[in-house]
Amino acid sequence: MMKLNTSRDPHLLLPHCVYRGHRVWWMHLGSSLAISLGGLLLLLVFRAFSWHLNKVDAARPGWTDKDERRMSVTPTVSIRFNLSSALKEWAVGVISAQHVSGQILMVIFFCFNTGSFVLYLLETPKPVEYCMKDYDAAFLIDLAFNVVHLLHFGLRFLAAQDPLEVWIEKKTLVDFLTIPPCFVMLYTRRAWLGLRFLRALNILELSLIFQILGLLKNNTSLKMSRLIAILFTTLLTSAGFIHLLESTGDPWRDFSNRTRHSYFEYIYLVIVTMSTVGYGDVYASTTLGRLYVSVFIAIGLGLFAAYVPEVVGIIINRERFGGIYRDEGKLHVVVCGHITLASVSSFMREFFHEDRGVVNIRVVFLGNFCPDQELEAFFNRWFMNVLFYQGSVLKRTDQERVRMRKASACLILCDRYGADQHHEDVTNLMRVISIKQHCPNTRVIVQMLKHNSKAYLQNVSNWEWSNGDDVICLAELKLGFMAQSCLVPGLSTLLSNLFSMQGAEQDGDQSWRSLYKEGMNKEIYTEYLSNSFTGFSFAQAAKLCFLRLHLILIGIEYQSGTEEFCVLVNPPSHIRIKPKTLGFLIASDAADAHRANYYCAYCHSDMEDISGIKPCKCENVTTASSSLLSLSIRQPSLGVLPSWQETQSHGSDCEEEEDVSLDSTGMFHWCSPVPLEEVSLSRERASILPLNQHVVVCLFGDASSSLLGLSDFMMPLRASSHTTPELKTVVFLGDPEYFRREWPSIQYFPKIYFLPGSPLCTADLRALRLESCAMCVVLSSFSHREHAESSMQDKETILACVNLVHTRFSREPPARATSLLGRRSSYGYPGPRLPEESPPPPRKGTIIPLLVELVNTNNVQFVSDVEEYKNLDSMYLTQAFAVGSVFSMDLLDSLMAATYFNANVPNLINTLVTGGDTPALEAQLAEDNRLREGDMSSQLNTLRQRSKLAQLALEEEPLSSLRCSTYKDLFVQTLDKLEILCFGLYRLLEPPNPSMKRFVITTPPGDLPLDPGDRVFCSVPFHQSHLLLKRAPSWTPPSMPPPRHRQVWGACGSEDSGPPSLASLPENFFTRVRNNSQPY
Repeated sequence: MMKLNTSRDPHLLLPHCVYRGHRVWWMHLGSSLAISLGGLLLLLVFRAFSWHLNKVDAARPGWTDKDERRMSVTPTVSIRFNLSSALKEWAVGVISAQHVSGQILMVIFFCFNTGSFVLYLLETPKPVEYCMKDYDAAFLIDLAFNVVHLLHFGLRFLAAQDPLEVWIEKKTLVDFLTIPPCFVMLYTRRAWLGLRFLRALNILELSLIFQILGLLKNNTSLKMSRLIAILFTTLLTSAGFIHLLESTGDPWRDFSNRTRHSYFEYIYLVIVTMSTVGYGDVYASTTLGRLYVSVFIAIGLGLFAAYVPEVVGIIINRERFGGIYRDEGKLHVVVCGHITLASVSSFMREFFHEDRGVVNIRVVFLGNFCPDQELEAFFNRWFMNVLFYQGSVLKRTDQERVRMRKASACLILCDRYGADQHHEDVTNLMRVISIKQHCPNTRVIVQMLKHNSKAYLQNVSNWEWSNGDDVICLAELKLGFMAQSCLVPGLSTLLSNLFSMQGAEQDGDQSWRSLYKEGMNKEIYTEYLSNSFTGFSFAQAAKLCFLRLHLILIGIEYQSGTEEFCVLVNPPSHIRIKPKTLGFLIASDAADAHRANYYCAYCHSDMEDISGIKPCKCENVTTASSSLLSLSIRQPSLGVLPSWQETQSHGSDCEEEEDVSLDSTGMFHWCSPVPLEEVSLSRERASILPLNQHVVVCLFGDASSSLLGLSDFMMPLRASSHTTPELKTVVFLGDPEYFRREWPSIQYFPKIYFLPGSPLCTADLRALRLESCAMCVVLSSFSHREHAESSMQDKETILACVNLVHTRFSREPPARATSLLGRRSSYGYPGPRLPEESPPPPRKGTIIPLLVELVNTNNVQFVSDVEEYKNLDSMYLTQAFAVGSVFSMDLLDSLMAATYFNANVPNLINTLVTGGDTPALEAQLAEDNRLREGDMSSQLNTLRQRSKLAQLALEEEPLSSLRCSTYKDLFVQTLDKLEILCFGLYRLLEPPNPSMKRFVITTPPGDLPLDPGDRVFCSVPFHQSHLLLKRAPSWTPPSMPPPRHRQVWGACGSEDSGPPSLASLPENFFTRVRNNSQPY
C-alpha cells in the first residue's frame, strides 16, 4: 500500500478509515484491469482451444460428416444447443433497436448512464479519494445504477455473435472502468472518484436516442446532433481526466503537487485551450496533467476548428433554409433538381427578363444541400423574388414546407454535363413521380437529356398534358436545331434568338452587328387573335399583323372539332381564322404582342400611333387573356392538319403524289433496315460516290462513351414534309465501335452512309468531298466527361475545327504537277491552268460550311476571332454565332422559363425543329423504341401536308421573278403570289469578306433595303414544294475554281461524260448500300 502525506491528506487518517494512512486507488484501478484483461485472456484461450479441437476432429481418421451429424444430435448436446440458442434469441429480441422493447431499453439505459454521470458531477467537489463512515444515498444510488449497467452488459454479451467483439467495444470498456471500482468501494469503504467521468461517452448515442423518440426528422438535424455530441463528449471527458490527474498529483512526488480546482474550472480550461485563447488563469500544474494537455491540444484544436464552425453554420442555415414557406397571397413556383450557380443565374435571367413586363411571382428553390457562399450571395441579391429551402422533393414533408400543392408549377432542372445521362433522367423521373403522387394537380415542367426517357412519363400517374405538364428534352432539341441548320444554314442562330430573351442594347454601331442586335430583341409570344381576324386566311392575317401592327404572325393553334388541336406554321389558304384562335407572334416585348389581341378593325384601322392600340368597348370585339394560368392546355398533334378530308380539294393544285415510303406515324421517310456493314464505305468507294450538297457528320466517340442519340439528328432531316429530291445524303465519319451502338436507332432512315475513320484524318475528309458539302457538323460524346479544366471539354471539337479550317480541299484530283503551268503531270494529263488574274491562294484552307457544338461557351474564342471575343460579354454577339457556325446547349436554358409563361412554346418548337414529334410517335417509341413501316394510304400521305423551313436566294427562282426593293415588299409579295412566309434574312458580311460569310437578321424591319445577295428564311407550304426544286445550284466558294466534271469523274468515267452512271460504279455498290435512288 502507498503511504500518504499526513499533512496534506488528513481525511484519510480518520478513525473509521479501514486502510488508514494509505492510498488504495490502485485497488480500484487494478480490479478494472484484472477483470477486463483476465476476461480477454480467457476468451482468447477458449477460442484457441475450440479451434484446436475442430482441427483435431477434422484430422481424425475415418471421421465423416455422418459421424458429425450423429454426434450433434445426441440428447445432451441437443438440449444444450437449444437452450443456448433460445437464450441468445431472447437477448437479441430484448436489446435490438428493431423492436419496441429494445428501443425502450435503449432509452432506459441511456437515462441510467446519464444518471451515473450526474452523480459523478455531484461527487467532484469532494477529494478524489476519501473514507466513508456510512454508505450515503449517493453511493447506494450509484451502486444500483452499476447493477443495471452490469445487467445491460450481460444482455449484450449473451446476444453477441462474437463475444470477443463485445468484450473490446467502447461500452464494455466503460463498464470495466466504472463498475468494478464501485464494488471495491463497497468492500473497502474507500471512495475513489476515478474514471466515472467516462460515462459521458454515452452522449455519443444522443442522436440515436433522438431518432427513437422521433425528435430528428431530417439529415441536417441528425448531423448537427452528432457534431454537438462529439464536442460535448470531448469536453466533458477531457475535463474529467485533467481533474483526476490534477487533483491526485504526480506519484513520484508523493502526490504533493496536486491542486484543488473544481471540475467546472477544468471544463473552462478545456474550452479556452480548444479555442486557442489560453488566458492562463487556470492551468495544469502536474507533470501528468501537462502531458495530457499537450496531447489534447493537437486533438482538441482540430475538433474545435472542424466541428464548431460546422455546427454554427448548420444552426444559422437551419434558421434561413429550414423554415416553411408562408403564403403571401401571390403566386409562387418551385424549382428543384440540379441547382447550381450557373443553372440558377441563367433561369433567373430569363424568368425575370424586362421584356416580360412586371413578373409578380416568387421563385422558391428546393435543394437537398446547403448553398455555398457564391450561391448564397446570388440568392441574397434576388431576395425580393427568391427563397431557398433545404430539403428533398422526394419527401412529402419538404413538399409541404414549400407549399407544393399551391404552387403554380414545379420546374425540375437537370445536369446537362453529367457523365451518366440515363442516371440523370431517372433521377428527374423519380422527382416527377414523387410530386405527382403527393400533389397530383401541380403542373410539372421537367428537363431531360435523352429522347427515349420521355416515354416513361406517359406511365406516370396523374401526368396530364392537359394540365400543362411538359418535358424539355435537351438532347433532342439540340440535335434538332443543328439538323435544321444543315437544311437551312443559320437557322439555329435565328431560332435561338427568338426563343431566348436577349434584349441587346443599341450602341450606335453602324456595322452588320447593329442589324443583328436589332433582331436579337425579338421573341416569340402567344396571344389570342381578336375577332377582327375571324374569317381571314393565314396570309391575310399575317399581312395585317406585319403592315398594321408591326408584328410577325408565324403560326396559329388550329382546332378541328371539339378536342383535336394542332400547331400550324404558315397553313394553306383554305384554313381560316376562327374566334379565339391562339396566334404565335414575333414581337419586341409582351406589350407589343398584346396589340394582336386588342386590335379592332373599327377603332384602330386609321390609328397612326400603334402604341395607342388599347382594348376598346366594341360589342363585336372581345379580348381574351393569353396567360398560361387561364389556358385550357391540350397536347396537340404538331404541325399536321387535323382533318385530312379538308385538304382533298386543295391537294388538286399540287403536283402528283410521289411514290414514297413513310413510317407508321406518317412523320418520316422510312426504309427497310439493313446491317451496318452494307452502308459502310471505304475511302476508295467514298471518293467515287457522287456526293454533292450532302451533310457530313464528324463524330467523336468510342465504345465506352455516352450516346448522342443520332435519331434526334436524323428525324428533322428525314421529315415527311420534304420530298424525296429534297433529302440530303448524310455521311457519318467516326469510330466504328461507337457508330455501331448508334446504328439501331437510325437504320430506318434512307440515304445514310458511314465511313470508318477519324474526323482528324485529312484523307478521310478529302474522300467525303467536304468542298461540295452543304454542311459539316462536328459532334462529340467526349464533351460530357469530367475535366479538371472546363476549357478542355471541347478539345476534340476545337481540334476538328482547326483541322477543317486549315485544310485545303480541291475539286481537282491529286496530281503531281510541276511548277510550270500546263506541263503534263505524272498522271498523264495536263495539270490545271490557273486564270491569269486569279488571286493568290488563301493562307487558310478551303471554306467549309461548318457547325459545331460547344459545351463551354467560352470556347467560342477558339472558333471566333479572339480579339472580337474580348470585347463581347456573350457568345450571342460573336461573329461565329451570328453566322450560325456554333451552337451550345446553354442556349436552351431559356426554354424552361418560356414554357412556364407560355405553355404552347414546346409545341411550336417541336413543329419547327424536331420534324414530327407527335404523341403517336412518343407512344410508338415507348412501346418498342423503333420506327415501323407505314401502310401507305391517302390519309398517311396527307400527314405530309405541313409547311417546312427553307432558305431561298433573291437571285434565284422563285424570288428572282419578284420585284422587291424593301423587306416589306418581299414579305407581302411572297405571301400573295407564292404563299411563302418570310421571317428573316441571311446577309453577307461587310467587305472585306473573303470567306463570303453571312449573318442572321431576325425579322428585319419593313423599310430595310434588300441586297441582291440576300438569302431569305421562310416557311414553304408543302403544296409549294416544287418551288424549291427550281433553285439554281448552290453557291461555290470563290477560293475554289468552278467544278469540272471531267476532272472530278475522270477516275471512273470518260473525260467528257460527266458524272458516272450507276453501271460504271463498282458492282452491287449502291444496291448493297441502300435500296434508295441515286444520292444527291
